Amino acid sequence: MTQFVNDVSACVTESLEGVALGSFGNLVLLRDKNVILLNPNKDRNRSKVAIVCGGGSGHEPAHSSFVNLEMLSAAICGEVFASPSVGAIVDGIRALVSHSEEPQKGILIVIKNYTGDRINFGMASEILSSEGVLLKKIIVADDVSLPDIKARRGVAGTVLVYKIAGALALQQETSNSNTQQQLNEIYEVAEKVNKNIHSMGCALSSCHRPDGSTIFTLPEGEMEIGVGIHGERGVLRTPVQSSDKIVTLLIDNILTAKQQHETENGSSKRMVLLTNNLGSVSGLEMGIVHRKAILYLEEKGYEVSRAYCGTYMTCLDMRGISLTLLTVVDDTFLDLLDVAGADFTKTNWKPDSDYSHSISSIYINAPRSLDSHINSDFEDNSLDAGNNNIADTVDKELMSIIEKVCEAGVGAREILNNLDRECGDGDAGDTLATACNAILSNLQYFGVRHVNTAFRRIARCLTDAVGGTSGPLYAVFFIRAAAAFSSHANHNNSKEWKSELNWMDAIQNGISGIEELGGCSRGDRTLLDALYPVFEVLKNKSAEGEVGIDDLVQAAKDGAEHTRNLEAQVGRARYVEGKGLGKVDPGAFAVYLLLKALL
Repeated sequence: MTQFVNDVSACVTESLEGVALGSFGNLVLLRDKNVILLNPNKDRNRSKVAIVCGGGSGHEPAHSSFVNLEMLSAAICGEVFASPSVGAIVDGIRALVSHSEEPQKGILIVIKNYTGDRINFGMASEILSSEGVLLKKIIVADDVSLPDIKARRGVAGTVLVYKIAGALALQQETSNSNTQQQLNEIYEVAEKVNKNIHSMGCALSSCHRPDGSTIFTLPEGEMEIGVGIHGERGVLRTPVQSSDKIVTLLIDNILTAKQQHETENGSSKRMVLLTNNLGSVSGLEMGIVHRKAILYLEEKGYEVSRAYCGTYMTCLDMRGISLTLLTVVDDTFLDLLDVAGADFTKTNWKPDSDYSHSISSIYINAPRSLDSHINSDFEDNSLDAGNNNIADTVDKELMSIIEKVCEAGVGAREILNNLDRECGDGDAGDTLATACNAILSNLQYFGVRHVNTAFRRIARCLTDAVGGTSGPLYAVFFIRAAAAFSSHANHNNSKEWKSELNWMDAIQNGISGIEELGGCSRGDRTLLDALYPVFEVLKNKSAEGEVGIDDLVQAAKDGAEHTRNLEAQVGRARYVEGKGLGKVDPGAFAVYLLLKALL
């Protein structure tokens, strides 16, 4: 044993328990979830807006130790270097909202720009929004190591975003403005910070996972420039240089990126400097790094308005550092950074007179869905416990259609896997079959006249049953599509789900959800290249008269065939030589096969 751990599988939970116990009841955990939040039973934070962040663990003190009255209201923690589940995110935010004394609690979610975080937090946001939660999202991408701005990772600069956002939320406690106004104001300031932060790091060694293994090895005398915070290698390996030379290299790269990404007032010469320890650099060394960073910025004509040096966002025990520069384009930044002083972590919690140490005292239960009409019609445990009245709402015709489509999806497993082996990882068919089998196993809950309810149920089923990125993408399609149908439809009215206009809106909404959550668009060689032609047929022909299923099937087939001429711009296929050219995209082909089942 080379690490201070008991059980590798329990290390995240035990670490969070330590943070919660040390808060003397001011912080609590959700039972069975790695979510830490301000204790809702203590009347100490009356802010109408809560700031939420999270992601994989291994970055301590981020994010759990930044949950305090001036910064985060909750941190949603995944396993080491892994995004938290959609369920954990939803339950954590539900807990904040359901325990709030405010008539409506606003939520600002700060997301680091990693695929898993974007998709899982994005899907959770869709679910919560459908339940009436007022929220906004910010995606931080401050790492300038990667030239493609869209691909840039969210690293230590994230701390400055939620530090400033949290301070503003605290200041607004006494404001008379409503929740929506406060959320909008906090979002605007936080997004301004987000657009003006840039970071870059380097490492002299890899980190060690909780089991003691390393992610990469460095030969003696070499270093990695441009490392991420998940233990990944950098973008450049060079001989080890002196501390001063490393600092100048990092700052030069950051300043160059700032010039290429100039925003309003971006030419400001005032900077906030965050010198961050990636894990195991000594305090002595950190001082040396910090010294040069300040002197070099001043040498280049910049004014260092605030300078922070410490451990903020780590990569476990990596021997490395990162530098973050925030351009002060608004004096508000500095005022908010000064709220509660320069110590970002809350270390001086004090016990109340009635506090008693116990593991049970730091846990609360996750609430049920916040949506009242969903609660009355489809409790969270309905899929397991059943519903004696389900026969009253079943539409056998719709159930038969869902069944045919899902059976086609299961039957297409090998066809789609073979297509995916040509330009991906060969599991497209497995993923779709898993989704379809999950729906078939609970078919009675989805074949109901109330289509809005049916689609929301399908979305929940998919987020539970389908892993990776596909589950949330399938689910967001149904969450968005549900909005095309009335949320209070008469269960005896079977006409609504047969409306071509409703289906046109449903598919358009679903496409929009996939585009936003997946970061893809038509022409990127995805399922969208088959969905768009289907939508267009509905849009163009519904005005002329009834649209035949054969028209929709042909449109999907033509769209799928067209992907042979497209290079993949997203997903694993974009890294494959040829990027899938000449092959049919399995996602687009799946749309065709599913619709074909209706002929």
